[in-house]
Amino acid sequence: MNSDEARQAIAGWCTADDNLEYLGEQSEAGADYAAGVRATGSAGAPVELQVLHQGGDRITVRHTASVASSSGEQAQKVFDQRPGWLLGRIDRGTNGTSAVIETHVYLDGLSKNSFIQAAAEVAHTARLVGGVTTASAAASPSPQQSYTPATPQGVPAAQPMGAPSFSPQPQPSYSPQPQPSYSPQPQPQPTSGPGPWVPTHSVPPQGLRAWAAPDPAGPVVANLAPGLPIQVAEVRGAWARVICSNGWVGWIDGRLIGVAA
Repeated sequence: MNSDEARQAIAGWCTADDNLEYLGEQSEAGADYAAGVRATGSAGAPVELQVLHQGGDRITVRHTASVASSSGEQAQKVFDQRPGWLLGRIDRGTNGTSAVIETHVYLDGLSKNSFIQAAAEVAHTARLVGGVTTASAAASPSPQQSYTPATPQGVPAAQPMGAPSFSPQPQPSYSPQPQPSYSPQPQPQPTSGPGPWVPTHSVPPQGLRAWAAPDPAGPVVANLAPGLPIQVAEVRGAWARVICSNGWVGWIDGRLIGVAA
């Protein structure tokens, strides 16, 4: 599927889906194609998404929201609990602090199911971040205004009236329940001899392309199916060498499963 076909398909999928609303194309610097999508439904508040094609062979589904600087650590904890193919970061700049959530879908694996699942996961993570950052802001104490009672008229000096006392009530704190999620296991370190095959990750919903060597100019030797269990045996830069249960070995983009930067 090329970029123009992807553009038309995404607009149609959003129009036909009850939980997505297509907002039209947008202008984005450096992007060949950009569109706005709103995730709705009964799962929570609507979430604004952006779909981008910035060249290359994949599209990006992204959500960006402003958060309080003090809530950045709570948001990062949510990111750490999400699947490895879902990327989250906290950007701090002169204009404030933002939470950025995104994932990628390759054009040759783009389908209605893979796109809708990617949009749903980004929207779900955005709602989780919104919940913990709201709770963090509510738990932060706010300064109380001092109260100085006026001196009542006509009261004998020997019997002053007591000032009414004010005891601030504690705000109820919201503790979000952990969502069932897949936490990627640490990559195994190479040993001097072969060990038993143990899966450490699974292929994300959009699938993964594999190369015979960590060289993007080389031929793609396989397309790994979504959900396939794999073992990460080595990380080299942005590449990860993986082993399947049948002993097949290949190299993938390790950033898509969260083991490479």
